Amino acid sequence: MQRAAELVSSFKQVAADQTSAARRRFNLQDMVEDVLLTLQPTLKRTVHRLHADIAEDITLESYPGVIGQILTNLITNALMHAWASGDSGNISVLAQRMEEDILRLSVADNGSGIAESLKKKIFEPFFTTAMGRGGTGLGLNIAYNSARNVLGGVLLCEDGETEGAVFHLDIPLHAPHLNSNEQDTIRK
Repeated sequence: MQRAAELVSSFKQVAADQTSAARRRFNLQDMVEDVLLTLQPTLKRTVHRLHADIAEDITLESYPGVIGQILTNLITNALMHAWASGDSGNISVLAQRMEEDILRLSVADNGSGIAESLKKKIFEPFFTTAMGRGGTGLGLNIAYNSARNVLGGVLLCEDGETEGAVFHLDIPLHAPHLNSNEQDTIRK
């Protein structure tokens, strides 16, 4: 019962954040845990493991719904693209301060990586290697634009140290304030 209550609470918080353009103060570890909890039903149908290492003391004044949506897109992309069917893998979500006021939130997998020829295209709208498997080619484009236009940061992709791919979301701890037109765009 306790686990079910936690899951419902996490779903409610993530849903509220994602349907709101609210800029608020929040603890990153709590927000990431809520997002990962909402992804558990998807992960249960796979053979992959998800690990998060987020320091308890990171607090942001930002848009948690936007960060949660980017995180969800990156994890979902890893599940869809990183491994051949039947292979098992690991996805890690890590956070670290890069400078006094810049946070790096990274999603890394130990999959097959991204071909160099594709890296230049992955953030373009409608580019997908999963056509016919549910891919629309919009997830990374939306994540990229949200990182830049809403959070005041950048989304980068690089090869993992030994294998796989790593996406870095570099954002300020204090996101820029949006005007009312920009907030309306987020809500849509």
